[in-house]
Amino acid sequence: MTDSTVKNASMISENTLIKMKHTACGHIANIPNWIIGELAEEDRISSKHGEVEIECPVCNGPRRRIK
Repeated sequence: MTDSTVKNASMISENTLIKMKHTACGHIANIPNWIIGELAEEDRISSKHGEVEIECPVCNGPRRRIK
């Protein structure tokens, strides 16, 4: 590895995964925190408030963070 490769590799952070579950079908998935952060920013810009919801791939309903 060159010095620049080592420097760039040290700048990449690991994803923190957040468990989200759809209450109706029970499907659980680990979602990277950066995705939730981007969706929260979009919600803030569009004046939506509350918890970020991500569509469930199994039943198309909203998934919510497991607390």
